[in-house]
Amino acid sequence: METSTARRPMILPWLARKAGISEHRADVLWHAAQRYAALNAGETETPAYWQEAMDRLLELIAAEALREDVASFGLRRWSRLQAHLWQAPVALFDAIALSSARGWRVFGESIRLC
Repeated sequence: METSTARRPMILPWLARKAGISEHRADVLWHAAQRYAALNAGETETPAYWQEAMDRLLELIAAEALREDVASFGLRRWSRLQAHLWQAPVALFDAIALSSARGWRVFGESIRLC
């Protein structure tokens, strides 16, 4: 049987990737959030406990992501933006190609109707 310390949210790896922190660091933050919730909620395994733990986890992950951004002198945020910008030309090319194909299809249909 699992104890409350062994359980972890299934969303934790996604939150770690989204914040740009390691999964191990997210686990450490989850355990800290559980300890905080146990102190504040009094009981474990109650909905109030899990809500308190998740709220605290989100606060800790946000603080950790901000700390990582500050430690990299803002370059981390720019590198993420750059990764998104590399994807923009591909999406733009796809949009142009699709609109061109649609235009030729409409043009071909109008010629057949004449």
